[in-house]
Amino acid sequence: MEQTFGRASAVLDVLAEARDSGLRFTDIVQATSFSKATVHRLLAGLTAHDFVEAGEEGRFFLGFRLAAWGGAARDRHGIVERTVPVLRTLAERTGDTVYLSVQVGALSLCVARQEGTFPIRALPLKPGDLNALGVGSGSLGLLAFLGSDEEIDRVLADPENIQARQRRGVDEGTIRRHVAAARESGYVLAGGLTPGMSGLSLPVLSRAGRPLAAVSIATTSDRLLQPRLAEVLGFLRVAVPDLGYTLGEVPYF
Repeated sequence: MEQTFGRASAVLDVLAEARDSGLRFTDIVQATSFSKATVHRLLAGLTAHDFVEAGEEGRFFLGFRLAAWGGAARDRHGIVERTVPVLRTLAERTGDTVYLSVQVGALSLCVARQEGTFPIRALPLKPGDLNALGVGSGSLGLLAFLGSDEEIDRVLADPENIQARQRRGVDEGTIRRHVAAARESGYVLAGGLTPGMSGLSLPVLSRAGRPLAAVSIATTSDRLLQPRLAEVLGFLRVAVPDLGYTLGEVPYF
């Protein structure tokens, strides 16, 4: 058992060093000096539990399940501490609630929330909450910009995603329509799960073009009509590069 944990840790270590470039199977074998059979077995187990993510072109990346193990882990690695200044500024400028979400397999994880001063507050999520990837504006921001249609298909076919979105009463067709609209416009604008509320979201992309996270604004639907929609979208576009730089310094990103 100890040997298995040690070998799994070694695989995670080399993937952490690779960051958003990921590693191919052969790269992991070479970096760890483990046999191909051992690496295959470890990757199968780690991927099955979302500790490792299998990406495009046969590359493997660290998964966000590690971050989902609780607030202590998030705080220790500084994700919340590092992003709070940017999120707070965004909440101050808009007056609305701001969220930061990351992907955990077929789900999304809310890692931070900053409340604005507008009297009517949209608080559907709190840090630590998991949701189906594609349900909610931040979660849609992660799903819509994954890259390939095949990857989106895999997420929506995942039993964990199906069960989670069914619990929220959101069907696959609705998610796909929002994904298509987001890809055309470059941002997510979606009605909230609470009547009269809506969300606006942008992805925070890595240098490789993969979503590191999504930053979203949740507020009353009438506050996301033009011309205010363009103003809030401008605030988000200013925040995204700052968040990308910040998240690039976090070990798990």
